[in-house]
Amino acid sequence: MKVLKTLPFIMVSGLSLVACNKSRDVGSVKKSGFLNVGITIYEPMDYYAEDGETITGFDAELANAFAKTLEVETRFIPIKWDSKVLELNSKKIDLIWNGMTITDELKENIDLTIPYATNYQCVVTESANISSYVNADCIKDKKVAVESGSAGEDAANGCTNVNQVTSQEAALLEVKAGTSDCAIIDVTMANSVVGKGDFADLATVDAGFIAFEKEDFGVGARKNSDLTEKLNTFFKDSYKSGLLGELSTKYNVAINDATLK
Repeated sequence: MKVLKTLPFIMVSGLSLVACNKSRDVGSVKKSGFLNVGITIYEPMDYYAEDGETITGFDAELANAFAKTLEVETRFIPIKWDSKVLELNSKKIDLIWNGMTITDELKENIDLTIPYATNYQCVVTESANISSYVNADCIKDKKVAVESGSAGEDAANGCTNVNQVTSQEAALLEVKAGTSDCAIIDVTMANSVVGKGDFADLATVDAGFIAFEKEDFGVGARKNSDLTEKLNTFFKDSYKSGLLGELSTKYNVAINDATLK
């Protein structure tokens, strides 16, 4: 009888322990009045508007909409991409929200939301040289610029001369300056900037010649953060309301219908 009486207590205690292990980041965000979002300047996800001060973009608009559900303001904080997990776990930021590719390594260190958008890596080079890129072997001995800590860096695995820089924009500038032969960046960014403005003399290699696997984008939170569940609900609600569809069209970003329905 004594054993039977103690079982319910043990079960309740276990449930309480699980509840206590859940990080109460939502409460901290509401108390501070700000949702601190870690970003890099990466068009079309997060970039400066025409005023040179306001951050806009596909992810930026989503982050602002999510912050409204918490009744707080968004504070966008530029970070070094290869230090993103450290910035998050040190609590300098509450979320990593910047077209971040979901990987097994990230899953070990932080919480990740359901995939909300899709992407793949692509090769960008000078327009005058694009005809020489006819298959994946073409880039193995090229000097390839990549953002350190990015999916582009992973895609460059096997290349003999990789130039690690601080951002995808910096990778494109390396190609423009002639200090790298090509860059591997997100196709979402390539579609927005390559062949235009400062990068008018660059071109994207057709995926029929050099193709990389599809990737899923997710938002990162600290392990066991209660922000993760809130975000998953937000993404599904935004899909149903049509907000994700509107932003997809506006910024030419592919959303992940399979996980959002």
